[in-house]
Amino acid sequence: MAHRDHFLMQLALNKGQRMERGRWMAIWVGLLAAAYLAVLPMANTIALRNILLVALLIFAIRRLPEIWRTAGVGLPLLAWCVYLFAFPLFAADHVAAWQSLTGQWMRSVLAMLAGAGVALYINKDRQLFVFGGASAVPLVVHLSYFAVAVWSVGSVPWGYWGRETHHADLGYAAGHAILLLSVALVTGSPRVRLWSIALIFLSILSVLLAMSRAGLLFGLLAGALVLGGAYVTSGRANRRGMVWGLLGLIVAVGLVLGVAIKTDARWQRLITQLPAAWVGDAIQIECYGDSASQADSRGNLESDGKALRATEPVHAGDASRIVILRAGFELALQHPWGLDGSRQAYQKRLLEVCPEPVYLMAHTHNGWLDTVLALGWIGAALYLWVLIHFLRQGMRSLRIHGSLDPWAMVLMATSVFWILRGFTDSVFRDHMLEMQGFLLAYAATVRKIRHQD
Repeated sequence: MAHRDHFLMQLALNKGQRMERGRWMAIWVGLLAAAYLAVLPMANTIALRNILLVALLIFAIRRLPEIWRTAGVGLPLLAWCVYLFAFPLFAADHVAAWQSLTGQWMRSVLAMLAGAGVALYINKDRQLFVFGGASAVPLVVHLSYFAVAVWSVGSVPWGYWGRETHHADLGYAAGHAILLLSVALVTGSPRVRLWSIALIFLSILSVLLAMSRAGLLFGLLAGALVLGGAYVTSGRANRRGMVWGLLGLIVAVGLVLGVAIKTDARWQRLITQLPAAWVGDAIQIECYGDSASQADSRGNLESDGKALRATEPVHAGDASRIVILRAGFELALQHPWGLDGSRQAYQKRLLEVCPEPVYLMAHTHNGWLDTVLALGWIGAALYLWVLIHFLRQGMRSLRIHGSLDPWAMVLMATSVFWILRGFTDSVFRDHMLEMQGFLLAYAATVRKIRHQD
């Protein structure tokens, strides 16, 4: 009897030790994941983000069989991975294609593995606010730098980015922060809601002061996606709050855009510049400059003066983006199988047409088109399939379970956010791919753990 009691006591002690060890492991994994999300969009943090990713992958590999059983892979993701590994075999430049695979595309897959692994260690609803707050860290850092700049110069330095090298990175961070915090806002406790509202305000303020137009618009879109989804899936008793939230968002959008349009001349010039973008052959304009578009416009406009005024914004304004988009689309039609998977696919294709182009941009400012130029139409279609796959998972949970499922909402809103964001900038590369992969895989795995469908 004494031996049996000792055995049961030892068993209970071992169970308690395992639970305590699991709790501390979950805390460490959660901290690493939050730090990873915080540094992903920040400039000059490549080494740190790689260290954090490796650390998360070590934890994920420990539970790889469980990840396979719980998270699953799915045909879209499997087809995407197979294509990535097969692409270098028929790419125009095999060496560059392998380098692009290991240096860029596979990072998104590894980030997905890390996200799924984190979900097995920690999958509480409070992670919504933790991850949202972590995503807002670059924006709070930017506002700190901005406050110092205001103090130093004695005025508001509109367009100042702080430690970041480009305002777009602030916009990407704001998109994820506002999306996650908006879900926390509609599903969390009163205290969580208060802090979420505060961080959402700081996120919007950051991109507004940085004069990031796309960051501002898509940040507001992220909030609208969440509030709209919450309205559709909420019962009648809760819809009144959703309506007030949507009305508040509309008012906030109006006020923010009013300030943005008044302080940023780019908004004011947007409509007047766009007609020039459709004049002339886009590839010829990229190669030989405004003279190509002016020569074409002289046959369509009444005078040379009008032609010059029509084509002036092509090299400096918003019209240049549409010209690049047109040129990139023509090159994509000419080369449907892509090039070498690299970030410089557009540049390389343009240099094949003219060795010394007048206007040589790094990319087309369209993620889907850049993916076509890099991996071909099949590659772009497969990645779109992956995002739609996550979107359908989120939508299916919202429809089946009726009530507002926070992580299904994250899946739905994040997928739509990046699908649309890809049409306005080259976001399917570098750390943006990791941001997408990590959050989508985490949310999908949490959803699977809870519903086991």
